[in-house]
Amino acid sequence: MRDHATVSYDPNIRPALMGTPAQVLPRITEMIALSDVVKASDEDIAWLHPDEPVEDVMRRWIASGPALVVVTRGPWGAYALLAGNRDMLHVDQLTVEVGDTVGAGDSFMAGLVSGLLDAGFLGSRYAARRLRAAQWSDVQPSLHRAVITSALTVSRAGAYAPTMDEVRAVRAQDPSLR
Repeated sequence: MRDHATVSYDPNIRPALMGTPAQVLPRITEMIALSDVVKASDEDIAWLHPDEPVEDVMRRWIASGPALVVVTRGPWGAYALLAGNRDMLHVDQLTVEVGDTVGAGDSFMAGLVSGLLDAGFLGSRYAARRLRAAQWSDVQPSLHRAVITSALTVSRAGAYAPTMDEVRAVRAQDPSLR
């Protein structure tokens, strides 16, 4: 698909189903290199690369091929790294009362992918080239959408999928999230 489309990837580590890090790391590394957007959690990275700083792993991943690497850190927000940009961006998480963390990572990824798609950074190889040339100001609205979507999800009990109207309502209340 990479010849014709953009590829997003979340390794979504499940140790009970995957064996050992040594067994899955070669395939995960290959998938990361073939992707345009990679999202992982700090827990995923800790399992794959114990005792290695998240930032070092992110820099290695971005050097292997993706245009954007994002690592979620639960209540501490997320780190993002763009290809060709030495600076790492810290994205603050929204403070909400947590009802349930089920689906937090999936909703973060959904918000990120939908934001990047709406911004014209996903869907084709042309879009992938645009993403590779993007600056922080270009992708920050997508990162904010991801944070908002995830915060709305964890604020409810059960696996909750927020609507775009809910995301827009949060954005309307806080101009810094646009």
